[in-house]
Amino acid sequence: MKASLIEQEEMRLALLRGYNILDTAPEEGFDDITRLAAEICEVPIALISLVDEDRQWFKSKVGLEIDGSDITDSICAHAIAGDDYLEVTDTTADPRTADNNFVTGEDSIRFYAGALLEDDKNLPLGTLCVLDKKPHQLNDFQRRALKVLAGQAMRQIELRKALADAEVLRKEVDHRVKNSLQSLEALIRIQIRSEKSPEARAALDTIQGRLSTISSLHEALYLTETGAAVDIAAFLKKVAHSTSEQFPDGVQVNIEVDQAHLSSRSASSVGMIVNEAMTNAAKYAYEGRKRGTLDLRGERKGGFYHLSCIDDGPGIPKDRTTGTGLGMRILLAAAQQLGGELETPERESGGEIKIVWPVTD
Repeated sequence: MKASLIEQEEMRLALLRGYNILDTAPEEGFDDITRLAAEICEVPIALISLVDEDRQWFKSKVGLEIDGSDITDSICAHAIAGDDYLEVTDTTADPRTADNNFVTGEDSIRFYAGALLEDDKNLPLGTLCVLDKKPHQLNDFQRRALKVLAGQAMRQIELRKALADAEVLRKEVDHRVKNSLQSLEALIRIQIRSEKSPEARAALDTIQGRLSTISSLHEALYLTETGAAVDIAAFLKKVAHSTSEQFPDGVQVNIEVDQAHLSSRSASSVGMIVNEAMTNAAKYAYEGRKRGTLDLRGERKGGFYHLSCIDDGPGIPKDRTTGTGLGMRILLAAAQQLGGELETPERESGGEIKIVWPVTD
C-alpha cells in the first residue's frame, strides 16, 4: 500500500534536498546512531532512512545491504505521513504493510518501528527505524530511546549542513580578500610609476612588498584546505615555495619540518615569520650572489615547536636584531602572537632566525 503525501510535501522535499545529504558516503556519526538503536531495541536491522519523491535512501544501515528502495516499498513513507512515531508489531497484519515487498519478499520483515527526523518546523526528512524478521514490540524505554536517537540523527544532519555552509562562506571570503589585495597591489604599482620622489617610491615599494607577503600567506592558507586546523608542515612548504621566488636561481632551499596542527591565526603568524626571514635573506644573504643554501628546520621537542630559518650568508648584523627596524618589529609581533620567543642565535657562519612556541596537539 502506497503512503499518502503530507500536506506540505513540496516544502518537505525542498528541505530534504537543501541538506545535500542524499547519495553521500557513509559517516561514522550516523553509523554510531544506527548501531546503538539496533542494540537498544534488540533487533537485527536499523536504518536512517531519508524519504525522497520516488525513493527512500539509507544514509546509514545496520543489518541490511541495499542502499534504498522504491517509494512504494517504503514503510518510512507511512511513518512521515502520520505522527512522530510509527510502530507495526506484525507487518503481515497491517494493511499499510501487508503487501510491501520487504514483507512478502526474501527480507521477510515482520516488525517496524520508526521515529521521525524532523526540522524545527516539524517537517520530516525521514526516520530512524528499527526492523525485525519476526513480530516484535518495543517497551517504553526503547521507544523513548529511539525518539531521542532520532533527534540526535537530525542534529547530525543539521550540523553537517552548517559546516558545509560555513565552508562555502569561507571560500567566498577568501576569494574577496584575494581580489582586494590584488587591487591594492595594482593601485600601488600605478602610484609608484607616477611618483617622482625617490623616498616616496621606496616607501611605496615597502608597502607593496608587505601586501605581497600578506597575499602569499593568504593564498597558502587557502590552498592548505584544512579548515580550522592547519598542517604546519604542508603550509610552510607552500610559504617557502612562494617566497623563494625572490632568490637567485642558484639558491637551494631545504625544508625539514615536523608535523603539527595550528589554528589559522597561529599558522598565519608562523608563515609571516618564515616569509620575513626568507625575504631578509634574499635581500642581505644572497645579494650579489648566484648560489647559496637556505635551510628551514622545524622540530617538536618537549611541548614546544622549534623553527629555524638558516642562511649561509655573512650573518645578521647586530643593528638588525635590536627590534627597531620594520622587519624585526614584524617578527617580534608575530612571535608574541604565538606566545613564543624570537631568537637570533650566534653562528660561526651564516644567519639564523629562530622562533620557539608551545604546541599542544
